[in-house]
Formats: sequence, C-alpha cells, structure tokens
Amino acid sequence: MNYNQFNHIKPLQKAVWDKVNLNYIAKAIVELMHEKLAEPEITGTDESGLTYFRLNTDHQNIYYTFSAGYRALDYWHIQKASLRKYVDEIAVPLDNAPAFFTETQQTFGVKSFTMAHFVEETLNTLYADAFIHEKGRLTADQLADADYQTIEHQMDGHPWATINKGRIGFNHTDQGKYAPEAGQSIQLAWLGVHRSRADFKSLASIEMAAFYKDELGFEQINQFNEILSGKNLNPDDYLFIPVHEWQWNNKIVLQLAHDIANQYIVPLALGNDQYMCQQSIRTFFNISHPHKHYVKTAISILNTSIFRGLSPKKLAIAPRVTQWAKDMLEGDIYLKNTGVVLLGEVATAAYTHPQYSTIPQSPYQYQEFLGVIWRESAENYLQPGEKMMTMASLLYVDDHGKSLVGAMIEKSGIAPDEWLKAYLKAYLKPILRIFYKHAFFFSPHGENTILVMKDYIPQRIIIKDFVEEIVLTEESKAKLPEDLVHVLREIEDELAPLFILSGVFDAVFRYLSNIFHSYVGLNEEYFWKNVANVIIEFQEENPEMAAKFEKFDLFIPEFTRVCINRVRLLTHGYSESTDVPVPEFIGTLVNPVALAMQDSVQTV
Repeated sequence: MNYNQFNHIKPLQKAVWDKVNLNYIAKAIVELMHEKLAEPEITGTDESGLTYFRLNTDHQNIYYTFSAGYRALDYWHIQKASLRKYVDEIAVPLDNAPAFFTETQQTFGVKSFTMAHFVEETLNTLYADAFIHEKGRLTADQLADADYQTIEHQMDGHPWATINKGRIGFNHTDQGKYAPEAGQSIQLAWLGVHRSRADFKSLASIEMAAFYKDELGFEQINQFNEILSGKNLNPDDYLFIPVHEWQWNNKIVLQLAHDIANQYIVPLALGNDQYMCQQSIRTFFNISHPHKHYVKTAISILNTSIFRGLSPKKLAIAPRVTQWAKDMLEGDIYLKNTGVVLLGEVATAAYTHPQYSTIPQSPYQYQEFLGVIWRESAENYLQPGEKMMTMASLLYVDDHGKSLVGAMIEKSGIAPDEWLKAYLKAYLKPILRIFYKHAFFFSPHGENTILVMKDYIPQRIIIKDFVEEIVLTEESKAKLPEDLVHVLREIEDELAPLFILSGVFDAVFRYLSNIFHSYVGLNEEYFWKNVANVIIEFQEENPEMAAKFEKFDLFIPEFTRVCINRVRLLTHGYSESTDVPVPEFIGTLVNPVALAMQDSVQTV
C-alpha cells in the first residue's frame, strides 16, 4: 500500500468527527420528528419559547435530551449545544450517529436488513461531511462574493434527507476525486457507440454533426474518426458519448464487456475540456468554456434513495419535452416579465443494454448504464452585472453562526424585509404562473433552482432539471402532443396543489423561514405573511384565473404531510424495484400561509 493512500483518513480527525456526528444526529431528530417517526416526550418549557425533550431508545438505560424552538410546519430548531446522550444516567459524547439509529431501531420499527444498509449510507454521509469540514468551509461573507461553481462545492446536501451523501459505490478515493465538495476538475472520456445500440435525439433546430463539432471541435472529431477507421470501422456507424471515469471503471467495462469485445463500444480518448461537477455529482459544468452545455452523465451509485443512472426511455423524449415546455411558455408575457428561464435539455444520446433491456420488469438501474444529456448553460442567460448561485445556498450557515442570507442582506444595503420581498417576487411568482396558467409541475427545490443576483439582491430564477420532473394535470394532458401522452407522469387534480404546498412551502420555505427567524432576526410569522401577500398579489395580477385559484387553493387550513425519510427506513427500504421510490403521505400539516391570512384578518 502506498503511504499517500492514508491521506484519505485526514477527514477522520476526532474533533471533526465529533462535530459532524453531532450535526447529523441533530438533523436526524429534526427530520424524523417532522415525519412523525421520532416522537420524544416533552419534559418542560421556558419563558424564551424553548421546549425540552427526552427521546427514549430501545434500551431503558439510554436516552437523549435536547431543547428546541418550534417553527411552522412541525419543524423544530434544535439548540445543538443542548443535545445530550445519557447511558446509565451519565452524559456520554455524541460522536456516534450510526449508534443513534441502531439504538432506536425497534422504537422506529426498522427492519434489520434495512438498518444495516442505512448505517452504511450514514457512515458514507458522515465521511463526506468530515471531508467538507476538514477541508474548511467558507465564511458567509466569502461565499456571498464567490462564483457559481465555488458556491456549488460548498453545499451540505439535501436538507430534507438525512442520508444526503450516501453515495453507495464510491470509495474514499472516489470521494476525493468526484464528489462536488472535493472541487476537482476532470476530463470526460469519450466512447464511440454503434448506432444499432444507441440513439441521438435533439431539438429540431440542432443538426447532429454540427452539434458534435461545437462540443468537440474539428480536430478532436477527426481524431475520433481516425481511431475508428484504424480499427477498420466505419465512423458513420458510430455516435459519440462522453462517460464518467467512475462509470467506465465500475460499470461499463464489466456490464458491457461483450459489446466492447465486439466493438459496439469503442474507447476513443479524453475530451479536451475540463469540467467540474455540480451538486448532483453527475452533472458537469464546463470550466474551459462556461458557455458550452452542461453535461449530465450516468453514475450508477445509490444516492438519496435512487441510483443515478440515465434512462434510455427518458433520454429519448427529453429534447421533445424541452421543446414542448418552451413552446408553451414562449408566448406568456407575464412569465417573460419575470425573467424566468427553463434550461433546456437540448440533446441526448442513449445506449440500450442488449440483455438487461429484454428482461421484463427488471430493476431500473440495470437499464441506465450509459447515456448523456446536454443541457443549456445558464451562463448564456446572464445580463451585465448579474451573477448566479444555487438557491440551495440560501440555507448556508457558516462555522461562526452567520448565514449567507444575512451576509447578502448586509452587502446589499437594503433591509431584510425588502430583500425577502425581492426573493419571493423572483422565485415564487413564476412558479405560481407555471402552476396555474400552464398546469404542469416540477420540483423547484434549492438544487434545481438557480438564483440570478445583482448587487446581492435576487432578480429572477433559472430552472434546471425540470424535464424529468414534469407532472401533468388533466388540463395540461389534454393539450399535450400525442407522442408525449403516455410518457409524462400525470396526477389527480386533488393532489396537484401539493407541488406548491409540499414542494415549495415544506421543502424550501420550511428551512428558509427558519434561517430568517434564527439567523437574520426576521420573525417567521413575518416571513409567511410575505409569502401570503405575494400569492394574493399574484392572484390580483391574474384575475382571469380566479376559478383555478379556488380549485387549487393554497390557503387551505391543512395539507398532506409528505415524507421521504420514512420511505427509506420503513416502506421501501433497500428493496429493488422497476421504478424509483415515491414519497409517503402521513397525516397533515397546518398551512402557515392560511395562519398568516387569519392573523391579517384578526389584525384588521
């Protein structure tokens, strides 16, 4: 063993390990309480509004205590310094997050098979967290002035999922090379793939040969063709697909060995451009030429509940769906005035596995080994003076307890309430317009939404990764081109408002309202009142849709509680299926926007 290989244990310093375990346990308790899986007993309250809890385990001699402040949507802001673990009435270090789950396995009702896999993902997540903290996190002030990719590499991962960096399939070396927090640049390897097994799809305005020349350049195209010709192969019979190094080493060489041996797949060369991965690991930003397309590749690791391959069926329709969505929005003057941009998936190439594709109802991950999506670069949509940042960054709090939101508000020179109003106008109004006017939905959470900023103030949003997420109502399905009718997902009208109520209020604003309340000093009630005001303002600007506002009412007193951690721990576990897991519905949540409206009426 090379001694340098031991460098990968650098993140495993005791102080760092203790810190990330404490953070993880605190987050797990918060999210499991939100999903009604952890239900600790209340042992007291104090005048400051804190509630004191005791969380029992499977063992009478082991329990946890903590204090927390209640927030809307059954969210508890835990005081991490108050978190204690007791064994035989003696406080012990909170440095073992996997033990927290094994100690509560029976209490939570988790099967042993599931628990073992969950502990594996927990340990992987903890290593990634330790990597981030050992490397060093930027201050909020530094991050406010950082560029797009630097911000991407500072993110902590999905706020809702406890095991948000499980990455089953990566080893510690992969973590240091391929994870977004590693911040390493890579070159993509290119393969020649035979057209009898592969297909290229694009917008009607894109011609394949010209597209490849724009991406690769004449010189590299000629190099690829010469390699194919040198093997007595006809270059016209092949498409070019970029592949991630990890996917080549771990999946392609083994799972497509027959096709490599028979030259259906031919290794060509590394591409000339340097790329850095974004938060999603498999989507790459071209740092050599930022205006070129983002490249999304298949990486068949299990991360946040699903394997991150690319489905040939979905790749086949992605450009068509992009065109349909853009055509639908093109003539919408209201949307144009918001400045919203949908980043199109303009071209794809997919390779169909000759054996796995013939197995009926086989697990989805076996169909998704080799493919690529080329997505528009957001750089092409920036105006002078604008910069962009992932919306996920709004939840960032540095090691000194300062929030990125607070830093940007200070630098902007405007009041916190004015900054909040600017953000809600930029983000919420276009989402509402697409929802009500065009009757289709997607998941505009932090990672899928780019904020366009000017002078540290939100101006508008750019939405990416919307194609795979699109869900239709009965109305939008009726308007759909016939070739897409049986391809896109649809939902019953009665569940449609959840794409705002859960997908925005619960998945985004639940966390952001706490950031404003706990770190900016703007009361969460004021936050939710502003959300209500923006919705009302939107309705007043669009009176012709009054019937839809009533049908899809965002001011209902309660809405369905959507759970994702329960799916992993209880309902789906780690069983293989033909499709990706879906969230679970448990009870209801009180709608904070409805409460804000009630308070306004009472105030009047």
